[in-house]
Amino acid sequence: MVTADRYPTLTVKSSAPRQDGVSLSVPHVVTAVGPGLVIKGHVTAVEHLIVEGEIEGTIVVPDHGVAISGSARVRGEVCARTITVLGRVDGSLTASALIELRATAVVTGRLAAPHLSMEEGARFQGRVDPTKADATLAVARHRLAPVTATDPADT
Repeated sequence: MVTADRYPTLTVKSSAPRQDGVSLSVPHVVTAVGPGLVIKGHVTAVEHLIVEGEIEGTIVVPDHGVAISGSARVRGEVCARTITVLGRVDGSLTASALIELRATAVVTGRLAAPHLSMEEGARFQGRVDPTKADATLAVARHRLAPVTATDPADT
């Protein structure tokens, strides 16, 4: 598995610019990684994330959802409140609420969540461990805290 330690960190903030250039906090912002985008490294967000491209590394969105579209490919670790997979994932998925594997999903690795939904047609090879979700997300939140606190945009 690829570790993100040798890659820079990408952090997404929950704000949307208005036409007059002033940023406002928006409660239900969604960020998308477009279909032509390839990211190698550590992605964190404080909002929902839709992956349509390719991510190699880790995705940490502990309080929101991550959706991996049918054309997307993720290699690494995903930690979120909810995770919905329509594409391909090779790695670990950890959710504090729910992991959904839709009919087009192809997942190889480990799933950890209190609830798992798998549609007919979804392919999964690996192991399921519902007991590790809380501990893994607590570690993700702990690791995320220093990144947010040292972000120059917050000062």
